[in-house]
Amino acid sequence: MMEHIRKIQNIIDGISSDEKNREGGIFLNTIKNEFITFPGSITVPKIPVKELTCDIAAEMVKELRSFFPEFFIGHRILMKRKPEADVHSVQFYRPIGGKALSFVHFFKIDLRFGGDSSNIVEKGDTASYPSYLTNRMYYKSRIVPAEKIEENDFSAFRLLDSIEVSSDMRRHTFAMFDEVSMKDENKKLQELIDQRIFATSQQLYPFFVFDFFTSCLNVPHPTEREIEKAVEIFEPVFLYFSGRYRGEIAGGAEKALALHPSAFVINGKDSALSAQFLDEMKRYFARYKIIRDDDLALRGWWKLAVASL
Repeated sequence: MMEHIRKIQNIIDGISSDEKNREGGIFLNTIKNEFITFPGSITVPKIPVKELTCDIAAEMVKELRSFFPEFFIGHRILMKRKPEADVHSVQFYRPIGGKALSFVHFFKIDLRFGGDSSNIVEKGDTASYPSYLTNRMYYKSRIVPAEKIEENDFSAFRLLDSIEVSSDMRRHTFAMFDEVSMKDENKKLQELIDQRIFATSQQLYPFFVFDFFTSCLNVPHPTEREIEKAVEIFEPVFLYFSGRYRGEIAGGAEKALALHPSAFVINGKDSALSAQFLDEMKRYFARYKIIRDDDLALRGWWKLAVASL
């Protein structure tokens, strides 16, 4: 196992700064999962139903990094998946420093068979998913506030320590984020942000999402420049969220105002994002556009276009 993990890390570490992506478009499928296309195709071998093995992951990372070197560069492989139940993905993180807090870019690739039977190379069975040809990569790309960053892991800066969910006329408390849907928390998060700053539907593709028991920012085109800009935008927003969830801005209101003097309007312990910063957010999110023509509608897809910074 360690041999293949080192192999994956060596593949990432070998990416040079002048390598560029060879990519198609970014899309959402019928269940709103993100994928990005690339020229040509690769063969994904049969993946055990029990868990994606490190040797298969290494071969797939080698293939995908040839198309998306800008997405992988500077990342570290996570030794333990987040959550551990997500057994068919390979996951990476990259530390990104903010002014008041630390952040990581969390990058996950899902290699489980996506369901297009026309591309099956070898049928699956009870032990393995089918081998298939594909020209797309399913992934998640998020900025996560980090409380602690280690050599092979990170822990998120939590806004909640547990979540209560109503079910069967009872209240159930969950302390592990892989055990519960974040649907209600995502709805609460959206209510804290002026929806007029977005150029796209936040029901279709929300940028601010609740994961790891905290708020995160989706970055669908995670080049180095995009990641750095995303942290610049997200830090004041996360500090604002922390005030709403925790009753006080993380690190204190005075520190937040000193580090982001134009982002906040603060009155005692009460804080709000300034009109100036909301305008900046509006310009940032204006670069995104969701497209759906007849062909995309027939497939059940949406295209997410991203203008360059």
